[in-house]
Amino acid sequence: MPDYPASALPRPSKPLFARLAFLAFLLAFVVIILGAYTRLTNAGLSCPDWPRCYGYLTPPITADEALQAAKAYPQAPLDKTRAWTEMRHRYLAGLEGILILTLIALSWCWRKELPPLAFKLTQSLIVILLGQILLGMLTVTALLKPVVVLGHLVCGFSLMSILWVIWLLTNKPTAAPLHQRFYLWISLGLLILIMQITLGGWVSTHSAGLACVDFPYCNGSLLPTLQWKALHTDLITMHMLHRLGALVTFIYLSLLGLFLSLRSASRRFGLLLLGLLSTQILLGILNILWLRPVSIALPHHAVAALLLLTLLAILFHSRRQGSLT
Repeated sequence: MPDYPASALPRPSKPLFARLAFLAFLLAFVVIILGAYTRLTNAGLSCPDWPRCYGYLTPPITADEALQAAKAYPQAPLDKTRAWTEMRHRYLAGLEGILILTLIALSWCWRKELPPLAFKLTQSLIVILLGQILLGMLTVTALLKPVVVLGHLVCGFSLMSILWVIWLLTNKPTAAPLHQRFYLWISLGLLILIMQITLGGWVSTHSAGLACVDFPYCNGSLLPTLQWKALHTDLITMHMLHRLGALVTFIYLSLLGLFLSLRSASRRFGLLLLGLLSTQILLGILNILWLRPVSIALPHHAVAALLLLTLLAILFHSRRQGSLT
């Protein structure tokens, strides 16, 4: 094999890494939404084993496979529709894992071309990915134990968020940087939103979304008595904490959005934040009044993710001229 001078060899570029990071981010977003759909349609245990489904790489297809599945798992009757929902989620999650591992490997090859923070964040993905795989297995083997499902959800959001920040760091900026004095207020807004999303996950994993079936009241009471000692078991308490958290989140992010929208450098960020926030509140109310239909609950989940991504983008642009780059 002939030797070529180093200058003649194709040199990888940061834009290519950015495109791969964005592809992995999109896949992570889709996996989160499909995971929510799996949860909302009660398909989470449609395959009683992991990583296979009734012992097969796909849900049983032939009559013989269905018969063998019934013999092997008599306690888990086969529902092909739900089983395919669960396995599609697993397939896409597996593809996401492969893309993330590819990014990690490429980051070592292209280390000198990447921003230092982008490289460090890429390496952190391996820890979260391993945790996500473990929790994905435990979600099935522990029979949807709420704390495991919540951990699985948090890991999914973490992977998506980090991939989004990696893309922001490696992609050519298209917006003017915001002043760094906004950083603290945006960070606080991000923290409040993360806490609210976690509360929402806690409500979802305990099926407490319909503990209150009216709004603004809760089963006829404007503020029912909260059972603080039964915080992990009382569904009404969980539901009301999420409502109160939504109120705090709405007030703070609305003020932040209004402030940003009044400044020319951040107007589009502020308007986007206000639009998403208004949509989320409306979806949350309809989710209760219409008894959590999938057509409302799923967009409610998606808009929460979009709000998180928007705040991360705002935070990035508030520090773009600082240590992040």
